[in-house]
Amino acid sequence: MLAITLGDPHSVSIELLSKLLRSPSLTCPRIPVVVIGSLWHWEDQCKRLKLPHPAMDFIKISDLNDAKQIKAGRVHFLDINTDKNLNRPAETLSSKERGLVALASLEVLRRFKPDEKFAVVTCPIDKSAMKDAGFAFDGHTEFFESIWNHHAVMLLAGPKLRVGLVTNHTALSQVPQLISEPLIKEKAHLLSKCLREVFNYSNPRIAVAALNPHAGDHGLFGSEDEAILGPAIASLKEERFQGKIEGPFPADTVFYQAYHGSFDAVLAMYHDQGLGPLKTVHFDDAINISGGLPHLRVSPCHGPAKDLFLKEKASLKSMQQALTIAINSLSQARK
Repeated sequence: MLAITLGDPHSVSIELLSKLLRSPSLTCPRIPVVVIGSLWHWEDQCKRLKLPHPAMDFIKISDLNDAKQIKAGRVHFLDINTDKNLNRPAETLSSKERGLVALASLEVLRRFKPDEKFAVVTCPIDKSAMKDAGFAFDGHTEFFESIWNHHAVMLLAGPKLRVGLVTNHTALSQVPQLISEPLIKEKAHLLSKCLREVFNYSNPRIAVAALNPHAGDHGLFGSEDEAILGPAIASLKEERFQGKIEGPFPADTVFYQAYHGSFDAVLAMYHDQGLGPLKTVHFDDAINISGGLPHLRVSPCHGPAKDLFLKEKASLKSMQQALTIAINSLSQARK
């Protein structure tokens, strides 16, 4: 089963999905698709955009684990039945109200009983709105770590550059205190697992980006690269790491090397160190994966894009790639 959560209603997600789910290239006769969100906002935005609905079956939460109700090769819509006061145009909702709609679609996932043939595509959320609504996590990755009881690595992937993160959404001032040898090793193993399972690299080549300029330059610009990163990489090699891992390499050169094929992925130390280069070259077509979890969770790499709401100017590429990766993964799992 492929589940799709609609995320923030004041976004381009409904526009993109209403177009993509009508594409024959994004369907599989053996896989059921369940879209989870506010039916009111779906119908309102499709009407305002003058977009036809994809063919959908409407289901209830009680139907989720009923094989007779969830049909292979069909798109289903599960209405989250939010407070009727939220049934207003998305652009008129407050930050908290938008967060409540997005949060309700995520919370439904707790009711699923997934097996190995299960994947989730999450449409973008507004993290500030989610906090206003009482969301207890920094983002999607941390939410799925909690409900599936497993650690993950945040992996951003485009056609030519893939970047995993050691730390996720955290203030830059806190990064040096969070970096540790066990954490680097854990994220490296999770990144290797995701590259093997999702991208079919049998022996992934991973480069570790240094924390400091020039990899510390022998202690001139910080000691972490020699004291923490170097020993972590050496230890991984001694443990017969599944793949090839090298570094730490200065961050001002390693992404260029990976983009041109010297490595299959870069393990970056913090959010913008990795996402700056990634979005420079793959702004429209990158995806975000919570790598190493028991089930695949993937998302487009853009945010809600409220500035493009109902303008039909948003690129389909990232959402299309997220759906393609999920469907391909499920297709392989069924073999």
